[in-house]
Amino acid sequence: MLSFLSTFPIAVPFIFIGDAHVALRVSNAVAIAMLFLLGYALGRHSGIKPWVTGIALVVLGATMVGVAIALGG
Repeated sequence: MLSFLSTFPIAVPFIFIGDAHVALRVSNAVAIAMLFLLGYALGRHSGIKPWVTGIALVVLGATMVGVAIALGG
């Protein structure tokens, strides 16, 4: 259930957007936004600055998306 709930928002753009290229970019944006929210929550829970943790996860996610795009994704 946890796996389904964490990946479903990332798959939703493919259901509603007909152009696969646009849906992929929207999906990437949703995934990066979810990473920020997760990082912010992790920062608040662990006592670290939430904005720094959220932005660090965004940088990590954007880097992974960049590598995937560079490799042809």
